[in-house]
Amino acid sequence: MNIYEDPPVVSHGLADEVLTAALEGRDQALSPNSVLVGLALYDDDRLFVERWCYRIAQDCADLWLVATASLCLGHLARRFGYLEPASVVLVCELAERTDLDGRVFSALEDVTFFLEELPNRRKAEQGN
Repeated sequence: MNIYEDPPVVSHGLADEVLTAALEGRDQALSPNSVLVGLALYDDDRLFVERWCYRIAQDCADLWLVATASLCLGHLARRFGYLEPASVVLVCELAERTDLDGRVFSALEDVTFFLEELPNRRKAEQGN
């Protein structure tokens, strides 16, 4: 059974510390999953959060955290209505991976639903 926990709201400095440690495989007092979700839900600096999500999803060995990063990109799409094109591509790629859990599909749904400008959608609409 999943238990909802309100993620912490942390400073960028603390987020940098916790997420860098996660990339390096070092333990921290704060859960990097919770920190990333807290940033995605509450931080107003979309680009700062998006860059961390992208970096974690690309470089982290922890598959649970990779799926969390994908989910957080979906949260950013919902909150801001925009993601960098490379992040959109990454969410699509993560949804194709069989080693990640269903949160990658939730992220893809959010990106597809909440972003007005998707690279594939733009091409399809121009062709009609």
